[in-house]
Amino acid sequence: MNNETVKHIIKSVSKTTDQSVSAELSILANVTDNQAQYRCEAHNSATEIPLFETKVLTVHFAPETAKIRIDPAELRPGIEATLICDSSSSNPPAKLSWRHEGTVLEGTNNSSKAGLWGGTVSSLELKLNITQDMDGHVYTCQSTNEMLQRSINVAVNLPVLYEPRFQTPAETVVHGVAGEPLTVALVATGNPSSIAYTWTKNGQTIASTGSSGEPRIVSEGPILNITKLERTDAGVYTCEAVNSQGSAMINITLQVKLMGIVPKIEERNEPANLEKKNGTRNAGSR
Repeated sequence: MNNETVKHIIKSVSKTTDQSVSAELSILANVTDNQAQYRCEAHNSATEIPLFETKVLTVHFAPETAKIRIDPAELRPGIEATLICDSSSSNPPAKLSWRHEGTVLEGTNNSSKAGLWGGTVSSLELKLNITQDMDGHVYTCQSTNEMLQRSINVAVNLPVLYEPRFQTPAETVVHGVAGEPLTVALVATGNPSSIAYTWTKNGQTIASTGSSGEPRIVSEGPILNITKLERTDAGVYTCEAVNSQGSAMINITLQVKLMGIVPKIEERNEPANLEKKNGTRNAGSR
């Protein structure tokens, strides 16, 4: 590979006075001009070797991009994870910082190396002890060129994998009335969110919707449907939730009450002058 310096002759504007001559060069600087060498040569018939002057340009530029890497790629509760923020080339070097919910966090292993166009690539790490509740939390890395007062931000949403968990219901005993329908819903959360549910009673699996026939008791994911309660439906029901990370179970007790029978009372409006059924006559008949 040829490492020779590439030279280009650039047209300039010359100005001449009685005893001197000057040449002016106007350029629109961009990032590729950083550390570029410009050489001005002057000669006439009296010089065997041209006179020259060299100028190295310094161009300030802000980082254009930043990215966040997560190590390890799969996060689970109980492990230590590292977030690494890599900022693209900047001159002067960019200052990196971490934030979570508006709070500045202390990073570690702040490092830098040579980048494109004579700039510097910067990196900053953040150590985290992963818990289940951190799933979905957003962490932001900010890269700032303080001289130019320009910043870019990049964020990552933590994907913490964990087994399903049920929220403890307000009541673990469910009451129903014989002859009436009943619906019970017990929803679990987990990551991945693809969760399979199984309902059982006394070790017997309850049919799911789509099964052959028209069962009176069916399950549809986290929902248990009983179209018409019977006294024998009372007992303990178990709902199990399963994803790729594990499983969870929760029990509820169903109590079935008999519908009370209320006698129907009819009211009849009888004329005041009718005889009572006990044989007593009206006063006017005497």
